[in-house]
Amino acid sequence: MTIEFWAKRHLTPRPEPKPARPPKKRTWRKPRLPIGVGKAQQMLSSAIICGNHEEAAWVYRVTMEKQVTGKPGAIRELQKRLDAVMAP
Repeated sequence: MTIEFWAKRHLTPRPEPKPARPPKKRTWRKPRLPIGVGKAQQMLSSAIICGNHEEAAWVYRVTMEKQVTGKPGAIRELQKRLDAVMAP
């Protein structure tokens, strides 16, 4: 005859698992300012493709407040593109 010793954790019943959380709602988050001109170009492109007017307006406002950093020529090109996109 063999005597078996079981660990205490094996002798207690398992608690019921917690219910699964619903997935988080994916929302657009604004990055920290100032942002680079390349990031602003990417955000504008994604706003155009997705039809997200809020994101395009945010990029426009940030650019007009001079919160976009980078080469002056690239910033001027971004402003021209924004003017074309935001025109009525």
